[in-house]
Amino acid sequence: MSSTTDPESGPGPAGGRLTRVWQGFRQHVLRNTLITLAAATVVTTVVTAVTERVIAEDPPPTCPGTDCGDRNPQATGCGDDAGSHRPAEANPATLEIRYNPRCQAVWGRILTGEPGDRVTVQVTGGGATEAQINYETDQFTKMVAVDPTAFRVEVCAVPGDSPDRQASWQRYCVEATHETDFALR
Repeated sequence: MSSTTDPESGPGPAGGRLTRVWQGFRQHVLRNTLITLAAATVVTTVVTAVTERVIAEDPPPTCPGTDCGDRNPQATGCGDDAGSHRPAEANPATLEIRYNPRCQAVWGRILTGEPGDRVTVQVTGGGATEAQINYETDQFTKMVAVDPTAFRVEVCAVPGDSPDRQASWQRYCVEATHETDFALR
């Protein structure tokens, strides 16, 4: 006659100990699984709440029109959805004109200059501003207000006069109007 033995309980005291160890292990795994799920739920809830708050508090630009003049486009929110006019040819310092119609403002940006190089902005019949690269290779100006229905702006790259200057490009300018295609970048 053959007998089968329960591998968990087995015969004698060792089988009882195996059963208790197995039950302890299962409880340990269950407890750790519940702790992990609770922690994941808390993290997901916090991330969702923070994300919703950031999205809900994403303020509109803090300036429209003339209130944007001489202000930082990043600090005002105007840089977030601004378009760019960046000529592909004859643009050695990668100069671009930035425009945000919601803010009714333009500004200039140089992307591949050197410390000492400047970018200038002049709106026909309007304001002007400039900025200099102090380190790295890029710099943007403060904004100049424009009439979104009719404006003309000239942005120029002006080389610095450092004896250590590597680039050989000369001063050059790009122009844009209210009719220019300002691509989102």
